[in-house]
Amino acid sequence: MAIKGHRDMTIRLDGAAGTLVSLSNQVNQQSLARAVALLETTGMSAEEATFLPGLAGTTISINGYVDTTSEAIFGPLISDNTSVSKTVEFKAYGGRFYNGEVWMENVEISGGKDTLETFSAGLKFTGAVNRTSVTLA
Repeated sequence: MAIKGHRDMTIRLDGAAGTLVSLSNQVNQQSLARAVALLETTGMSAEEATFLPGLAGTTISINGYVDTTSEAIFGPLISDNTSVSKTVEFKAYGGRFYNGEVWMENVEISGGKDTLETFSAGLKFTGAVNRTSVTLA
């Protein structure tokens, strides 16, 4: 069985001009998570808990180093409230891509004296997450 590796991971996100910009050189960690809220439906005399699936959502978490490319994307989100969604393309390995529209949440820029400035962000998908073997143009 083949083990998947992250040596060719990439992430691209809408830049200031509205075109996809690669953040792959700045990002040192990325993850894709799918969460489903479970609604408990256990009856009063039941011996085991029962659940039904509720609302679901997918989030990409990234962190990395601040430079002119990443600052141009995340800086305006820190300094101004925005209601603009962004297009994202997440590649974890090989030829498998996940893409869609996201809202930025929990954007943080941090660092300490005499250290590299870093960023972290959550990208919450709004609507469908597309899984494909073809990159976005």
